[in-house]
Amino acid sequence: METGRGEGEVAVMEPQDARAALEQAGAARARVVARAAGPWWYYPGVGCCFLFAFAAVSIDWDLIPYGFVGGVWLGPALLTMAAGHTTGVFLNRFYATPGMRRITSVLGPTLLALAVLGLVLEWAVDLRWAMAACGVLALLAIVAAGRRLDRALLRELRP
Repeated sequence: METGRGEGEVAVMEPQDARAALEQAGAARARVVARAAGPWWYYPGVGCCFLFAFAAVSIDWDLIPYGFVGGVWLGPALLTMAAGHTTGVFLNRFYATPGMRRITSVLGPTLLALAVLGLVLEWAVDLRWAMAACGVLALLAIVAAGRRLDRALLRELRP
């Protein structure tokens, strides 16, 4: 197949073509930025999944595996897929940008500390429903951090 160029020649883009390509890229980026934030239900949904995981400890010992699998792994994964389908932008909504990773680096240990506190209060101190109460705090922390995560994402995606 003949390309019309000799060996070692480089195709040169005309300035008008380059300008048009940059404008198209800018327009595509603007479309992504407009849809990148998570839907209103995403972070409350993830928070409710964690609430279920925490509350499973308070409800019944036998629910702990279901709470962990459904509340920490499966539920958030399904919500992330649904958010991607809803917005048309598929990304990790907790680690996509450096700003989001900084926020998550505080949120993760906070959730872990709430889990440890709830377990200690529930099992060592025998304070019933302490783990569920910590789950409510986890829900609130995820929703509050989620709004900050969306702001950080939009700030870092804008040119």
